[in-house]
Amino acid sequence: MKMRVANGVVAGRGTSKTSRGWNVAASCRAILMAIFTLAVKGVAIEQVTGAEAQRLAIRVRVYTYTEVSAADLAVAERVATKIYREAGVDLSWVECPKQAQPTAFCRSLNSPTEIFVRVVPDFARSPYLDGLSMGYALATPPPDRGYLASISYVRVKKQLLGTPGLTFLTFGQLLGVGIAHEMGHLLLGTNSHSPSGLMCAHWNARELMLAAYGQLNFSATQAEAIRTDVQARMRDQASRQPAAAQAVPPVSIAH
Repeated sequence: MKMRVANGVVAGRGTSKTSRGWNVAASCRAILMAIFTLAVKGVAIEQVTGAEAQRLAIRVRVYTYTEVSAADLAVAERVATKIYREAGVDLSWVECPKQAQPTAFCRSLNSPTEIFVRVVPDFARSPYLDGLSMGYALATPPPDRGYLASISYVRVKKQLLGTPGLTFLTFGQLLGVGIAHEMGHLLLGTNSHSPSGLMCAHWNARELMLAAYGQLNFSATQAEAIRTDVQARMRDQASRQPAAAQAVPPVSIAH
């Protein structure tokens, strides 16, 4: 199976604060006004009924290889769940912490409708990973569907500390939108970055402000593509033998 690494989101540091929009404190008022304007006009995110959301479902196994707190992880899961619910997909979560003895389920193979998310201390050096990327996903073309995403605790924390003007954005929120972004690569495929929004490769002050207010979402087009992929995964699961599932591969992480 040929795997491609989809570089994760880089929450936008740049050589020029002016070009990257990193004068956060000065731009907060303008960004808030922009958010208000979007709310009045209506953001083009397609809403679906509860029945549709329940029909399309992904189970997420979270493997924690670092000391992320239960409170932060709970916030991250709520944030990602909300993002995917608005895209028409229901997420359920199974936590596989490193501190506990792995259960038989956490050691078991995955199914097409499962995604594995690893929260690691940091990443080892790699020519495929940007130095500022908070995470990455191993996306594969159908019929072998991507199922593995990883996110760095250290890089999320550095990004949070590097944006002092956004004191109301919490670690759990940033972790949650990062997880949602990396899962998006698995459901949308490689080359799925967008100029703005949740799937933007370089988040700037605007994206981070939207994240803080729970407004950083998939576009309507992305949401439709995600629903199409989840439908295909559910068909695959219905027809695939258990032996075709895949296990959690080893990970090279920096401590």
